[in-house]
Amino acid sequence: MSVYPYGTARPAASNLNFVAGQTVPNGVVVPVKDGKITFYNHSGTVDLIADVTGFYTD
Repeated sequence: MSVYPYGTARPAASNLNFVAGQTVPNGVVVPVKDGKITFYNHSGTVDLIADVTGFYTD
């Protein structure tokens, strides 16, 4: 699973790796662009839950 800013190129590295049937927690810091982020799964389907737990300002 890759998570990256909306409208930008997908990175070559993933943020989370897993195999079928696994439940895997993870934390990722991702810049928000235009109020959005992008999630990408390379293969198959996944159930994904995402929570915003904080933010940074200038």
